[in-house]
Amino acid sequence: MNPSLANRLRIGFAITFALLAGVTVIGVGRLFQLRQDFEDDTTRSFQVEIAGEHLRQAFLVEQTTLRDGPRARGTYRRAVSSANRAAADARALASGDEGAEGLVQRRIVAERRWRRAIARPTIAGRSPPPTRQARFADRVIRTGDDLIGREITHREALRDDVAGDTRMTALLVGVGLISGLIAAVLLFSGLIASMRRPLERLVGAAGSLADGDLRARVSVGGPAETATLGTAFNEMADQLQSAYRRVEESRERLAITLESLSDGVITVDQTGVVSDANPAARRLLPEASPGTQVRGALSGPIPARQLERMLAGREQEEIHIGEGNAILAITASTLGGEEGEGQERGAVLSVRDISERARLEHMKDEFVLTASHELRSPLTSVQGFAELLMLEREKLDPKQAETVEIILDNTRHLVRLLNDLLDLARSDAGRLTISPVTIDVPPLIEDSVRTMRAQTTMRHQTLETEIEPDLPQINVEPDRIRQVLVNLLSNARDYCQDGATIRVTAARVDDDVEIAVADDGPGIPKAQVEHIFERFTRGDAGLTQRVGGTGLGLAISKSLVELHGGSIHLSSTEGVGSTFRIVLPALQPTAEEVDATRVMESS
Repeated sequence: MNPSLANRLRIGFAITFALLAGVTVIGVGRLFQLRQDFEDDTTRSFQVEIAGEHLRQAFLVEQTTLRDGPRARGTYRRAVSSANRAAADARALASGDEGAEGLVQRRIVAERRWRRAIARPTIAGRSPPPTRQARFADRVIRTGDDLIGREITHREALRDDVAGDTRMTALLVGVGLISGLIAAVLLFSGLIASMRRPLERLVGAAGSLADGDLRARVSVGGPAETATLGTAFNEMADQLQSAYRRVEESRERLAITLESLSDGVITVDQTGVVSDANPAARRLLPEASPGTQVRGALSGPIPARQLERMLAGREQEEIHIGEGNAILAITASTLGGEEGEGQERGAVLSVRDISERARLEHMKDEFVLTASHELRSPLTSVQGFAELLMLEREKLDPKQAETVEIILDNTRHLVRLLNDLLDLARSDAGRLTISPVTIDVPPLIEDSVRTMRAQTTMRHQTLETEIEPDLPQINVEPDRIRQVLVNLLSNARDYCQDGATIRVTAARVDDDVEIAVADDGPGIPKAQVEHIFERFTRGDAGLTQRVGGTGLGLAISKSLVELHGGSIHLSSTEGVGSTFRIVLPALQPTAEEVDATRVMESS
């Protein structure tokens, strides 16, 4: 065992890092300095060149002022003063650069000679001959051009010098880095060589473990680090062997449990192929044997859309199939990770024989239907007599009139309750039928809103609609869907405060039409949301006493929507409001309609 391996690695890393960092810092510093010097010299050269341009412009101004002869004496003095300032700036900028200083001085001397020979006589009224003027002016301009040309050449020389210095510095830095890397490679090659043998043993044992040999172990030895790694590997192998043993025991217990379950359990993969089924499932659904497509076994009794929702995990309630003495309840849950995680998703189906429960529920429904019908006749009679008495109210004393009014109100409440119970009983017994027709969505919503408009206005509530244009048609019974919408709007009106806003929206969502009724009322507690569509479920106790009702409206609405092949959902936040969403299948266009639409678009 060599306990100093970690220290040697640290020292090796430190030395390598120091060498590479030192070479890099020196090289980068040198390159930065070269760049800085180049920029300073270039900037100074440009400044000298600009000063030369200023001298040229000042000289041109002097020449221009001489055109007016003696009358331009004052203007000429100002031009000379400006030229002298430009000469002083150029001399200051060229300070320290012998070549530039010499050319600036030559330029200044040439201009002074021009002034003595040309400018002064011209101001005095004795203008020299044009050839003499041109000769002296050319000398001034030529010396200025020499200064500007010298700076251009000087900058090119600076670029060549800095390029050569940069290449040399980069070469030296590269040689230093390569040398440091070679030293690091040699150092770490020696260290790796000392660790290779125990690591090879560890790799071999890991391969055996991966192949299923849970008894694979390694001998602990070598450097301290590899010895620690070997000890950890052996401990991991022991834990893996124990975990595998526990998993096998759990698998056996689960297999025995599934074999003994009276409920059927079917697992399917993401394509819908049955991967496993316990004996109860094979007995209840013989068609759903391993290797078969579960859609083939369930596509007949379950609508295709509902079956796809169930396999995708979006159908939370149990689905009943069969009739008579063989009724099965099927629920589904998804298997695997979330969508987008790259894992294969499947589903597990639970199949339960509810024939006896269905028989008892059928007996209950028949009893409710019979009792409701039997109660409806006497209640109708009581209601009729109470309404006749109310027509003769002026013949009754106040106490009698109040008693008759109470009888009439309670009778009407009982009649509404019986009607709701009859609807639910018919739905449970499969006797609630609909007569769907193809209709447009906007008139259906507008009719329901018109029905509730006066009642919301009485409470100063705002009732708004927002309907997406070009919505597809739906195939429903208008009166039943209107009943659902009016019930949702009534609930929103009753449970919202005065001045609240109720909004009805309709939009297309994939192949469905979604109608939403939203409000900004008190909202529904989270604990009540999941039970809101159950029978006799009511809201807050204080509101319930004020609003009244049977607690069956939402249960009936849910039955009616599902009878149309749709679904109804609720999202609510306390203190913010509630939104009920009705999702109904959109009417799909026929092939002829699609072709006609394409022809119209192409034309």
